[in-house]
Amino acid sequence: MDRWMPRLAIVLCALDALGRARAASMDPCDQANERGVVSGERVVVGVGYWAGGDVARWGDAHPCGDRATLGAIGVNGVGVVGTTTFVVNSGEMTALRGTRADEDGLYAANASATAMTVVAYTATKRSTPRVVRLETSDPASEGKSGIVSALTLLVTFDEGAVKYLRWHDAGCGNCGGTADARCLPVGEGHHACAASKAGCDGTCSGSACDVALNTTDALRCQLTVTMATSGTDANKEVFVAGGQLERLSKYASSGAYASAAASASAAVTGVTGFIGR
Repeated sequence: MDRWMPRLAIVLCALDALGRARAASMDPCDQANERGVVSGERVVVGVGYWAGGDVARWGDAHPCGDRATLGAIGVNGVGVVGTTTFVVNSGEMTALRGTRADEDGLYAANASATAMTVVAYTATKRSTPRVVRLETSDPASEGKSGIVSALTLLVTFDEGAVKYLRWHDAGCGNCGGTADARCLPVGEGHHACAASKAGCDGTCSGSACDVALNTTDALRCQLTVTMATSGTDANKEVFVAGGQLERLSKYASSGAYASAAASASAAVTGVTGFIGR
């Protein structure tokens, strides 16, 4: 077993409190998890990480329905696709975060990778891809490199059934705008704030260090996806958490990460599956 392959470690929001009446499956590829969702009960979302797969390479591939395709890509040396599962309260805005060790290990496993991208998904729905790590050598890098610190995801329901997943792009207002070196292109013309590799590795010095590794600022060295729900639940009640995404954009970067770190509703897990392994 590769030394970077993570242990199975999942910290879940208490399932009993998130809907005893629903099936206990924690598989995002289980279609039963895509329907019948009631506000305050659980919802299961997967995130797929692809080191070496750029935005275009994903195409329409889905981590559930196209495992054979993605597995063949991994076997052929274009980077393993790692997946992680989050079980969260559908009525709350929640921080989804893996471990930095898993993200670093997945990226390092493909020595030729110049980018890492992610998609969020349920059994039959999938978001568009977003770049979360980038090297200056990547054609889409705009001459920048770094680790995207945060993305926001909106999961929209129609009477309790997942309708779509889309990114709510906040831009780079918190890190100096699109011209700043800390602002990375993440796909479809959008940008997001990032931390430098030198800052995260501790190889910088003095004012060149943009990350305080001994504080919650170190969370900028891994991806946090802030997820909220919108639309209507199985009882035709409106999800209200989606409106919080707009308020999130008012935070300074460090404040947002500190809030996510302290949140009792944060769902924290490592990469728990590998397509092609």
